[in-house]
Amino acid sequence: MKKMLCLLLCLVLLGSVVACGDGDSVSSSDPVTGGTDTSSDTDSVSDSSDVMGDNPETALVYDETIDHLFLATDITNHSVVVFDLNLCDGDFTKLTDDSTIVWEWDPEEDPNCKLRNNIRAGIDAAKYRYSEYYKRDVVVACSSAGWAGVIDFSAKTVLWEANIERGPHEIEMLPNGDVVIACSSDPGALVYVPLSAGITKEVSSIPSLYCHGVNWDPDNECLWVLEDRGVYAAIIQNMGTENGKIVRVGGSEKYFSNAQAGGHAFSPVYGEPGYYWASSGSRLWKFNAMDETITNKFDRSGTLSKASIKGIASFPDGTVVQSIAQICGNSTQEWSSDGLRIITRQWSSGKLKVVKEVSVVVKFDVKHREFYKVHPFTKDYK
Repeated sequence: MKKMLCLLLCLVLLGSVVACGDGDSVSSSDPVTGGTDTSSDTDSVSDSSDVMGDNPETALVYDETIDHLFLATDITNHSVVVFDLNLCDGDFTKLTDDSTIVWEWDPEEDPNCKLRNNIRAGIDAAKYRYSEYYKRDVVVACSSAGWAGVIDFSAKTVLWEANIERGPHEIEMLPNGDVVIACSSDPGALVYVPLSAGITKEVSSIPSLYCHGVNWDPDNECLWVLEDRGVYAAIIQNMGTENGKIVRVGGSEKYFSNAQAGGHAFSPVYGEPGYYWASSGSRLWKFNAMDETITNKFDRSGTLSKASIKGIASFPDGTVVQSIAQICGNSTQEWSSDGLRIITRQWSSGKLKVVKEVSVVVKFDVKHREFYKVHPFTKDYK
């Protein structure tokens, strides 16, 4: 009898081991849409509260232990807002009810903002930085209507603002507190203001065709600049002085063809130092600052790439937020975004553990909020 009981116990334990082992099948259930995964690039507009899914065979690689904060420029309210995806609790539609907004600057509520009429078209871009000059955390922002400014993050008041011509579309703060502005109005320019020297207006600029993006690279101590057909490097000679001068280096090599022209979104690929996202009119690219090459061959599933990406914010766990022109079909402007596209990584259990990107679009009422660019909310340059 004891032998029979031991044999029976061994059989039960063996069955348990088999049941807990890795399976060979990969689930096709999509936890975002609830439908079958066809590996297509079709987005779904989310109205589901179960974005993270409940299928034990699949899960989204969304690491809630890291920050998922991003800035968005709200053209409806002419303001800058900071969203926290971690406050969504797996339901990205909470972005629409403002419950995930952790900071907002509205020029109409800032008595220090004297040029608010220059923001009539909305703010194009904003970044979070530490200013060595002001000795505090700031948000730098610009508007293509002709405005650029530095905002005290804690006080939510303007520290510096100026009328900048030629359509400011992007702004960067250098480590010493100076600012560089990418201007897109035909023919476009890159503008330098040495705030650290107490100078509050432009002292140098260079032509840059339909310039839309600029990022400081602390490793190479240069600026990477996105214009109509590609990325180039620029340096500041005599930085922090009234004699500061922008110099373009590396020539004028063009990475995009005429059909792919229209450089727009430009931001670091956080988690991959030395790489930058760069969108053109038709697709998304990845620029390698280490060897100055650019490729669109990085996205196996094709999910990340879209036409008319206006802004992109990414995070080390692979989560990406994109603003895309007329993504939901109700934008008030041909260049504005009435929704935000959130892309997360999905892994499937099994021996191969397949990883892919899964996207969901959150639709906004444009009378409440409508967007242009998004940027990751971080003081890190890369």
